[in-house]
Amino acid sequence: MGDSPKQFIKRFFGFSIGPVISAFLSLFTVPLTTHFIAPDEFGRAAMYTMALSISSLFIYLGMDQSFVREYNLEKDKKNLFWNSLIVPLLFSFIVGIIYLLFYKGISIWMFDREEKYIMQVLAISVPFTVIDRFNMLVIRMEEKAKLYSILNIISKLANVVILVPYLLYIDKSFRGVVNAGFISLVVLCIAEFCFTKKYWITKFKIDNILLEKLFKFGLPLVPASVISWILNSMDRIAMKQWSTLTEIGLYSSALKIVMIIGIVRDAFCTFWAPTAFRWHEEGVSNERYIKVSEMLMCFMAILFVGIVLFKDLVIKIFGTKYVGASVIVPFLLFLPIMYTVSETTTLGISFSRKTSYNILVSIVAAVTNYIGNYLLVPTLGGLGASISTGISYTVFFWMRTFISRKLWFKFPLKFYFLNTVFMLLFATFNVFYNKIYLNIIFSAIILFINRRQINEILQIAKGLLCKKEIKFNN
Repeated sequence: MGDSPKQFIKRFFGFSIGPVISAFLSLFTVPLTTHFIAPDEFGRAAMYTMALSISSLFIYLGMDQSFVREYNLEKDKKNLFWNSLIVPLLFSFIVGIIYLLFYKGISIWMFDREEKYIMQVLAISVPFTVIDRFNMLVIRMEEKAKLYSILNIISKLANVVILVPYLLYIDKSFRGVVNAGFISLVVLCIAEFCFTKKYWITKFKIDNILLEKLFKFGLPLVPASVISWILNSMDRIAMKQWSTLTEIGLYSSALKIVMIIGIVRDAFCTFWAPTAFRWHEEGVSNERYIKVSEMLMCFMAILFVGIVLFKDLVIKIFGTKYVGASVIVPFLLFLPIMYTVSETTTLGISFSRKTSYNILVSIVAAVTNYIGNYLLVPTLGGLGASISTGISYTVFFWMRTFISRKLWFKFPLKFYFLNTVFMLLFATFNVFYNKIYLNIIFSAIILFINRRQINEILQIAKGLLCKKEIKFNN
């Protein structure tokens, strides 16, 4: 039952191709962007991205997650698609109208100046975001890994084609980033439609029983998502309140480095949801999930060590104006690491359909983040925000894990605990002391903790290279 390691890794890499190539394209565009755009303009671009993220919290109403949960259970996939889509799509137009009506106050708060055009772009982008979201969910749930990656590459290429000439010849401001993002979103939606049109051009009926099931699963995720957004955006809000746009720009550039791990996060989470729910329906053993989880934790810990050790070199691609972002990186790494690994330990909440627990998890993590930002940002700026983010995502991971373990089965926690503790210690000493011998000591300890998982990963890799039949060891 379930996938062999070869099938599992093949599909994972299929989903990874797009994010990896997109990352290389970003390595080309980000230094160019930061070369032409001052940190405060980069901060404004980050605030626009945050506004689009806020919109996504409300417009989906949790129906996107409900679509994923019910996909393997519903025979009529097209009817499920429309029943999941119709309410978020209608709601997106309402949100867009609100942005148009109150553009002055919103834009002044976000950008420190009136930006009517940018608010118009934001309003139009919201419905396209819904369309993109559900198109990509269809492709994910059909497990078309290569197609998913190709579409991601198309989106990034469109962004590069628009962004580079705009910054070079038109306007060296954040408007170039916004325009490039909007046009690439529209292009992506058109490309997606070519592969999902059978879902769009079909007869469907509003199924009240199905809608009730979808809302029951999805609606508790709305307040959880809102609180999660507060968790994700509180750092920039706090810096906007207690620091400067320049600090936001430095912080955002540090996030770009952190998103090296974000590549793995996006690829894994994209492919993991359909795989985990399919395994659940097939009755795959619980130990299989934990095996994947521990290997993922190991891989993330190794990435953590590598980025912390070489962050000072990587930050140089942004230019001398952004050199202060280096110290922000270590604690920010906990954002993608703890979130990604939690996707494998939180399955008990999804399997049991008790999604209301996500509200509690998000509240505790958000309160932790608020307290941290309140105490640290006024004095430490972006560094304080990164420390708060790292601690709050550690809390987020353990809350999700403990609750899931209670609802699912009592899987061992020692491995996660040791990795968490020593990564936090490594980040702390690296930020405040940054001595070579301490970096080597903590790197060695983390590798020692993961020695068994490293060996298992190497054995699987060896089997794949030698084309041997391999199995997951429980």
